[in-house]
Amino acid sequence: MFNIIKIFLIFIFFLVKNLVKKHPMKIRIAIVIILFTILIYNVSISEIGAAFKQARPWYLFYAIILMIPNLLMQFFKWHFLLVKNLNPRPSFKTAVISVLGGFFLGASTPGRTGELARGFLIPGHSKIKTASLTIVDKGFNQLITYLFGLTALSFVIPWPFSLIPVAVGILIITILLNIHRTRPFIEKLVKKFHRFTKSEVSEKIDNALAAFDALSAGTVLGMLAYSIPFYFIYTFQFYCIIRCYTNLSLILAMKTIPLIYFINIMLPIAIGNFGVKEMASVHVLGPFGIDGGPAFSSSLTQNVITFLVPSIIGGIVFTFYRPRLKQEASSSDDRKVLVSEK
Repeated sequence: MFNIIKIFLIFIFFLVKNLVKKHPMKIRIAIVIILFTILIYNVSISEIGAAFKQARPWYLFYAIILMIPNLLMQFFKWHFLLVKNLNPRPSFKTAVISVLGGFFLGASTPGRTGELARGFLIPGHSKIKTASLTIVDKGFNQLITYLFGLTALSFVIPWPFSLIPVAVGILIITILLNIHRTRPFIEKLVKKFHRFTKSEVSEKIDNALAAFDALSAGTVLGMLAYSIPFYFIYTFQFYCIIRCYTNLSLILAMKTIPLIYFINIMLPIAIGNFGVKEMASVHVLGPFGIDGGPAFSSSLTQNVITFLVPSIIGGIVFTFYRPRLKQEASSSDDRKVLVSEK
């Protein structure tokens, strides 16, 4: 009997896997619908409607105003990374267009992975290299989310297990600050591999190494200097939105919001993660006396303000902007390593 169940579960696993491969968009839309159906079953529509009716507009206004520093931090961070690693250096305007276009490209993908294609809006440079730099840019956002999520997790699990998230966070920071030291070893392996590859493939591998070039100690510190304030702005923005629908102390917000973000980033299964964050908000804030209606409404509102609206703007940018230059950047001109940061 156990073997029959095991075979059945394996069959279901491969069936779902094949369905996701063949119909990724349909499956992701279905996941969003299922998650929202479960949420509405647990949180009544009347409760959600009551939360919107009792909303305090001033807090929503504060959250909308915070979109200005929110976006500026993303623009400056991306431009900083491009200037450090691309030659010729892209303008700030190009960086802004690239980020906005990336919002649109990431709108239909789990975890917004479509943003990796934002490099197509940066003319005159290798698309492989700009994709690898995008991984670095998005990676820092996720890194900060992990670190603060692990810190918040250490406050809710019992001693001595609470030390585990702290230790993991310290380990991540240590690895990040020293990963640039592995660059010579990686390059040595690549050069050895080059003997067996064509020049085109070698150039692509060189451009792919941009991620390692971007992880020099100076660049890491610079990226952290942008990523941490961005996280605080994003978190305070969510706090303002929650206050729009219900009361929540700032101390409690500091303990719970990082956990919501942490759960959201660990489950990149739906389009724009719609449904996942709402589910996390309801279950994380619920034990602290926040009703499901305000929790659901707060998360949905932030998703609309910080994801849906920028994605629509990005779609307009992506539609009307056409790069002036289309040639690929050669690895010899494009791959820049700062000697002072080796």
